[in-house]
Amino acid sequence: MKNLLGRKLHLGRLGVPMWTIGLAGVMVAAVAGQAVGPVLSGSVQGSAGLVVSQTVVLKQAPTVVGDDGAATMNDEGTAFTVAIETQVGQTSDFRLALVNDSGKAANFILELNAPAGIDVVAEDSNPEVALAQLNRNTYLGTLAVSNNATDDIIVSVESKDDAAPGFYTITGRIIQVAN
Repeated sequence: MKNLLGRKLHLGRLGVPMWTIGLAGVMVAAVAGQAVGPVLSGSVQGSAGLVVSQTVVLKQAPTVVGDDGAATMNDEGTAFTVAIETQVGQTSDFRLALVNDSGKAANFILELNAPAGIDVVAEDSNPEVALAQLNRNTYLGTLAVSNNATDDIIVSVESKDDAAPGFYTITGRIIQVAN
């Protein structure tokens, strides 16, 4: 046996001792046993991805009152952009329709970003929506469970007297707040 294990198996110019081949066979058998063990015991492990969506979102893109504007929203319904053509001292409106996908009343924050020289004021126009102003362009709101209205929030846009005439873009987003 000693002579057999001491011999070398020659592969071209390379010589490998026979005992290394035996050791390699034992290691392959040990690794194969580890892979078979969980299969025979019935154990299953895995992971699954999960996405939690915001419950208060826009039902549709904002509606601009009149012909002097356009509006769009993102795919999730959490952000929007409104472009309104206005003149000094003119007031324009756009309306936000919200939906609550949860099974209970939900809280949200409405952020409006307007350029300098433009004032924006948001008001709730639906009894299922309660809106309170936190600062100049941020509002805290609550939306009831059922909501079929198309005018939940009306945003009035007015240019200041020193604003240059032109085309202005207002952006906004809805942020979910824990109840």
